[in-house]
Amino acid sequence: MKILTINVIGIPSGSSSDLINANMFQDYEAVVIDPEGLDRLYGHARYDLYEDYDKRQLSLEVGSILPAVNKSRREQVNGLLQRGGIVVCFMESMVRAYYEYSIEGEEHYTWVTNYDWLFQIEYLERDLGKIKFGQGQTIDYVDTGHPFSEYLNTKPPWSAYVDKDACEGWKILADAYGTHAVSLAKRVGLGHIILLPTHYDYHNGELLERCIIKLLGDRETRPQPGWAKAILVPGQEELISKITQVNEQIDALEKGRKVHIDAKDKLERWKWLLWEKGKHQLEPVVREALALLGCRVELQPDKDSDGLVACDYGVALLEVVGSERTIKIEKLDQLTRNMGNFLAAKRRNVKGILVGNPFCKNFLDNRPPKDSQKQLFAKELIESAEQLSISILLSTDLYEVVCRILSNKLPETEKQSLQERIFKGKGLVRLI
Repeated sequence: MKILTINVIGIPSGSSSDLINANMFQDYEAVVIDPEGLDRLYGHARYDLYEDYDKRQLSLEVGSILPAVNKSRREQVNGLLQRGGIVVCFMESMVRAYYEYSIEGEEHYTWVTNYDWLFQIEYLERDLGKIKFGQGQTIDYVDTGHPFSEYLNTKPPWSAYVDKDACEGWKILADAYGTHAVSLAKRVGLGHIILLPTHYDYHNGELLERCIIKLLGDRETRPQPGWAKAILVPGQEELISKITQVNEQIDALEKGRKVHIDAKDKLERWKWLLWEKGKHQLEPVVREALALLGCRVELQPDKDSDGLVACDYGVALLEVVGSERTIKIEKLDQLTRNMGNFLAAKRRNVKGILVGNPFCKNFLDNRPPKDSQKQLFAKELIESAEQLSISILLSTDLYEVVCRILSNKLPETEKQSLQERIFKGKGLVRLI
């Protein structure tokens, strides 16, 4: 007997894992899951899972992968059920969390629940009804003819239920007060979904496994002896050859697909100029944009500068700043110090270039926010930059330049013109 358990212990044949790391559900005859919390479902500590636990806001890194994980697991649930397997789920209250992300400057939210691996939420509420919170220790009725009746007769406590009149397509295995369904079952394909009362005592793990075995019936098959494996039924040899050919085609397609995905992801990074900030996100893509424009860009890992930029019009030190609000004059301090250090070390002047992404979380057409007195860059910063011959660029302008280059709509003469504007400009220099 092969049973996958997630957040459930005490089942003798159980192999413990989580929704992210577990093998395909079809590798097992039964899957037993207690969806008590997202951290236990997905195998992440709370501080890794949540950006803000009190607000139930997931981190972008974790949240962005969960929809794909849940979609894959729903497909595997269906595959397991079609093969005659069993999905056992302890009925917990609904847990909702969300993660926030931005596409082309527009904010989006995606919700995740502790049941997304089993049902799409719309299907769940339409087919089963709303899962409600309510604690109780009463179980008045148990379907004695069902293989799970022995477990249900232990009368486990519950803290979630559905209304009996809302789950018409399900078989009620246990209820309370004549109105609360606390355990249900549904036949899907050759398999079964079993919803059990909330609270599980690991001492009953062996009993629960016996119920699973009883519901599965005698499905044991003997392994094929070695001598039989070498015998081919007429027609098998031809099919094996065809399967080999198809596998080779699949491998070739997968390699081609990876090349296209890598190329798409490489282009996707350019959008960081619109909404990102930080040393590992905005800085590298700004350097790449200036290099695409025809500048020679040198990373300075041992310096405070974010890069050394050169072209036919001179040499400049780069400072990259992303902010969720107006970029203040203090952001100029580091650049002017770097310029002074360069002068002291090289005995020659160097230009300064500050690339900023102010209000980076706002929609592109709401920078600075409408109906406010705020500016993209503080007035004092612009004035100081003009006095020091420092050029201030918007990373969003660089994005437009990149798009023109990628579309072959920026001839070399215009590239030279933009380089000259950057290196000879003072204060805010618009590139578009």
